[in-house]
Amino acid sequence: MKPKILKLSLVFLLFALIGVSCQDEEELPPLKDKQLTVSEIKSQGCKDHLKSTDTERYIELKAEGENRLWVKFVNARFNCCPGEITTNAFIKNDTLKVVFIEQYPGGCNCICDFDLECVIDSMENRKYNIGVYAHRSIYEEPNSKFTFNYSKGLDTTIKISNN
Repeated sequence: MKPKILKLSLVFLLFALIGVSCQDEEELPPLKDKQLTVSEIKSQGCKDHLKSTDTERYIELKAEGENRLWVKFVNARFNCCPGEITTNAFIKNDTLKVVFIEQYPGGCNCICDFDLECVIDSMENRKYNIGVYAHRSIYEEPNSKFTFNYSKGLDTTIKISNN
């Protein structure tokens, strides 16, 4: 009788462990499409004293407080006189999109680097696909696409190729 109880106990334990491991691999539901609140928008540029071939381009992400994400795009390239640069953030097709757009580009025939930053509210502790755009239009490809895990201790830098 004891060997039968032992076997049943082992089978039960095996099923319990399988159930727990399946729960650990369970993915979070997809993100719902929504507009996000953006604040603390800043733009520093035109860094015309730098040669565009010498500058490193990168994106910094840092958690602020419980649910805020600070985003900084260092050396984003725009027209030398881009007019107003606006910032927007939203979730579309399970991707967080951060968009810096030059609204009223001037007639300058030159390019220079800008540092752009903003803070996005209502972040959740989860994995995100992100696309960061610095263009005249949201219909162009993002300057950078990657995945990150948002949590209270987030502090990372993603290098962008100079292509």
